[in-house]
Amino acid sequence: MNETSKLIEKRIKLGIYDKYFVGNGLEIGGWNDPLIIDGKPITQHTLPDGSSHKLPFADNSFDFIYASHVLEHFISPKTVLREWLRVARNYVYFAVPDFYLYEKGIWPSKFNKNHISRFDMQTMQELLSDLSDVCTIEFCRIEDNKYDYTANPQLDQTRMGASAQIEVCLKKC
Repeated sequence: MNETSKLIEKRIKLGIYDKYFVGNGLEIGGWNDPLIIDGKPITQHTLPDGSSHKLPFADNSFDFIYASHVLEHFISPKTVLREWLRVARNYVYFAVPDFYLYEKGIWPSKFNKNHISRFDMQTMQELLSDLSDVCTIEFCRIEDNKYDYTANPQLDQTRMGASAQIEVCLKKC
């Protein structure tokens, strides 16, 4: 599915690399599709258990945190986001599958049985409002690059290069 690499060109055009992916970054996850900056992957955190509830880094260790399609694998996304914000100095940038575009409004997910949490714009805004004491929202938007809203709903369009996610960038207070 390569959610990170399929959006490189668009993110460059939007200035995301120049504004948010600057300095020493940490990627949570990134197993087979890491975030590449200046020709090399940024520092990765991919413990076998996938734990992000307590990262093995000091406060403010990284200029930015990046996580693509990781948060939906946790029961307590708010706890995980607070931990990512603890380790970040400036920004936390993450993407999650959109409940309506990717999951097709069906729960549990028929496309990925490992999804524990689900997100749409309303639930994401509610989650982010609970973090207002530690961050501000730079943006929270649907990323539907190449998504065909008229396609068969049984089809997983992400396997054919489309995006079906919510992208969020938080600025640490």
